[in-house]
Amino acid sequence: MPGPIHASLLGIYFKLGSLLLFCTMDAMVKAMGGTYGAFQIMLFRNVVALIPIAVLVWRAGDHRVIRSRRPWLQAIRVIAGIGSTAGFFYVFPRMPLVDAYAISYAAPFFMVAFAVPILGEQVGWRRWSAVAVGFIGVIVMLDPTGIGFHPISLVVLGATFCYSLSTIMVRQLSRYDQDAATLFWFALSSALVALVGAVPDWIWPPLIDWVLLIVIGLLGGVAQILVTRAWRLAPAAILAPFEYVSIVMALLYGYLYFREQPSWTVWLGLPLVIGSGLYILHREGIRARQRA
Repeated sequence: MPGPIHASLLGIYFKLGSLLLFCTMDAMVKAMGGTYGAFQIMLFRNVVALIPIAVLVWRAGDHRVIRSRRPWLQAIRVIAGIGSTAGFFYVFPRMPLVDAYAISYAAPFFMVAFAVPILGEQVGWRRWSAVAVGFIGVIVMLDPTGIGFHPISLVVLGATFCYSLSTIMVRQLSRYDQDAATLFWFALSSALVALVGAVPDWIWPPLIDWVLLIVIGLLGGVAQILVTRAWRLAPAAILAPFEYVSIVMALLYGYLYFREQPSWTVWLGLPLVIGSGLYILHREGIRARQRA
């Protein structure tokens, strides 16, 4: 018993650590997005992220850990991951950080839908009902009446869709490949795509911005390793509720550094999104105990 409890606790620490690093990175992306394009920031994010990933491979002691048994699955994960990163990096400088985070909580609903055809999971009426309630919450936050509608919110929703598909593919790949392979191929492929997109609008950074862009890459790389490790150490039903801690961080960063106020529709829709997400996790816990 102490073993699993210790592993789950360690997984929670890794998850919280990754959220802190990701939120800090996102705030820095927002701050620098007014000067540099999304692809240029993505380039630094992924090239520098290869450093901690290289350390991970070196510690494994065998470069064969980056070999993939399912390259086509890796390709789908890479494409979805690039869509997610590019979308979020584009919107962060253009809308309140907390609004973007709130809309991104639609991810569990997309994941439930993807889990059926990709992972072969059975989804009952309770989880589909929770998905419907959460979807209503997302619609409220998007404010289709136009009173406070921000068209770029649809970009956030598209990025969230890509993120959800990417996450499901990571789960699928965990059956065949090691974590180092998934991390390496995503970072390398994203860096190459970002390089092509960054060249036409390249802005040469001054020294201080070089430092900040490198920090963005290190934060993203270390955070990716932490969250990947966390999902191996602890069950999803234990870790996923901590995802909502990021809304607190987004509120703090948005208010302290950008003087942002969340739109009123976010406060109306967020309880529905969080509540339905937690219910989905509750059902997952019940299903896990039944399987055990």
